[in-house]
Amino acid sequence: MPLHPILLISLLAAAPPTTAQMPADHVGWHLGGGVEAVRFGHVIVSQAAPGIAAEVRPSPRPALHLSLGRTYGSWGVDLEAGWAGGHIEAGNDAVSIQDRTSGVSRYRLAAGLGRRVAAAGAGDLSIVLAPTLDLWTIDGDNRLRAGAEARLVLRVALGSVELENRVGIGLSGSPIKASDIGAISDSRGLRSVSVGVGLRVGT
Repeated sequence: MPLHPILLISLLAAAPPTTAQMPADHVGWHLGGGVEAVRFGHVIVSQAAPGIAAEVRPSPRPALHLSLGRTYGSWGVDLEAGWAGGHIEAGNDAVSIQDRTSGVSRYRLAAGLGRRVAAAGAGDLSIVLAPTLDLWTIDGDNRLRAGAEARLVLRVALGSVELENRVGIGLSGSPIKASDIGAISDSRGLRSVSVGVGLRVGT
């Protein structure tokens, strides 16, 4: 169930438990990277085939990202660049088909603002809000789409590095146009759900 934006803002503003806090003067840079599995909601319902409705979306895909960030006590900011290559998928309750004749890739820039809100065993739990800017390449056509993503991030210290596990939900403009499909009965923004793992190291 998606987290309501007001709830996310309230959690960011709330003071984290003492056991999850770092010294107020703790400041440091970090580098990170990881991989995610991303799934998308449909953006268009195609009626191109008479009597047959098909939901059209970018196909599920792995996504890679690299990040540079800075920690300010319980707060943190990150600049992230990512890539996710895949195809177009169309389907209904009976069948799902991917069009592998053309690539549909996403290049992403995201700026995240996060705050640790709880301790979790040997790690800590953070909430991150990240505006996103995606460049989609579809059949040689470049399409720029703005959006936002909310993440829950669990980090666990492993010696000099941190293991980062995260779950995200996002919403952005649709990279697929009605003119790409033909006859349609529905059009909406692009919803996404992602689950990922990565590593982060201080500099």
